[in-house]
Amino acid sequence: MNLSIAPLWYCVAALAGLGAGVLVNFAADQVVGDEEPPWHAGTCRACGAGLPFTRVVPALNFAASRRACSVCGARASLRRPLIEAALAALFPLLLAHLASPDGDIVHLAPVGIFAVEAAATAVLAFIFAVDLEHHLILDVSVYPTAAGLLLVALLFDHKAFAGMLFGLVICGGLFLLLYVAGFVFYRTEALGLGDVKLAVLIGLLTGWPGVTTALIIAALVGASVSVLLLGLGSATGRTFIPYGTALAAGAVAAFLFAPPLW
Repeated sequence: MNLSIAPLWYCVAALAGLGAGVLVNFAADQVVGDEEPPWHAGTCRACGAGLPFTRVVPALNFAASRRACSVCGARASLRRPLIEAALAALFPLLLAHLASPDGDIVHLAPVGIFAVEAAATAVLAFIFAVDLEHHLILDVSVYPTAAGLLLVALLFDHKAFAGMLFGLVICGGLFLLLYVAGFVFYRTEALGLGDVKLAVLIGLLTGWPGVTTALIIAALVGASVSVLLLGLGSATGRTFIPYGTALAAGAVAAFLFAPPLW
């Protein structure tokens, strides 16, 4: 796809990413985990009071004072500004990838591929945030996305089905095997069932051969985070590591570095 994309379109993509980040953060703030007592990110984790509205203002919410609880002064995490900044950067990168030589052989129009990958990236950002804060991967973020991907392939690109199904078997099958192995060797879940469901989704999202890139990056990110936490003394061998965050990062890396599935 030898396109010369005007800088204006990169600016539009960045603004779309920023808007998507705001929506992702709003959705993530509504999630109530199974912690005791129940908590959602729209309230202060220390005292339970509502957080100030200033924390939702893009870019300005990097300032600690705009994320501080008005009751106890505790600061909300940097999750909100970081996700907004990440999506504002990722959306133009997705657009640039479609204009690279790797994007020459595609079946959908570039705008269609960008729409699919941008929407999937926003969903992965939501999964990242919820798994990081609550150690949960919600079915509502996995099943509708998987169904939407299959519908797009059915309506617009039958050739993508083979790659999607191959990716599903490789990624989903690997994590199902790890899930079963946890019960066999440790008599407990080495991975959550949510990780298996997410692996199935990522197999569909990245297909073949992109799924190999997703798995390699996810393994590197997961191992690096685990080693870092163990080295800092913030985790032990039995500490739960939210591996869904690494899977989400691996899938986004596949969008950026692997040839487009569509």
